[in-house]
Amino acid sequence: GGKVAGPPMPLRDSAYFEKFIKAMHANAAPKASCIAALVPADSPRRIVDVGGGSGAYAAAFAERFPQAEVILFDLPQVVEIALRYLRLYPEGNRVQCIAGDMLKDQLPARADLIWLSAIVHMFSPDENRELVTRCADALSPSGILAIQDFVMDEQRLHPPAGAIFALNMLVAREWGDTYTENEIRSWFDAAGLEYVHRIDTPYNNAIMIARKS
Repeated sequence: GGKVAGPPMPLRDSAYFEKFIKAMHANAAPKASCIAALVPADSPRRIVDVGGGSGAYAAAFAERFPQAEVILFDLPQVVEIALRYLRLYPEGNRVQCIAGDMLKDQLPARADLIWLSAIVHMFSPDENRELVTRCADALSPSGILAIQDFVMDEQRLHPPAGAIFALNMLVAREWGDTYTENEIRSWFDAAGLEYVHRIDTPYNNAIMIARKS
């Protein structure tokens, strides 16, 4: 008759994070280079992977943009694990890890690209609106915010994997859902960002791109 949600993420123990990040790495690592190549960034000087998990995407961006400073921002428990995974990548030593809570702590500023992958489905619409605004504040002028996640049609039926995943979020967290394109665009609008376009990936997910004017 209720949710099976555990304690809030920042309060979970190291054993939970070891299992969770291992699973997230298994999902992200095989496709990170392909996905990173789709993001329309032009010689960014600073890239911030917010909620970067194991660092698979941060390492892929470091490889694609050898001139860029790449920062992984995640909870302290996750940063400790990410430092180990980053050793697996030739460019992993170039990724700087900063610990913090994305909904409470200041994000690394003056970013030319902020990458937010598999994050918005964890939060409520209000939390996502706040998070996108926090990201917008951390962007440099003309900086890009790229959100990768399931992006649902207006009936919330397609992609089917996203509809099933929404059920997982319904029972496993106090908040969380898979969101439509219009919902994500509304967060861009509220943050004062200009919606640029959507990129559909080969993996059921899409990347929503917005720019700071």
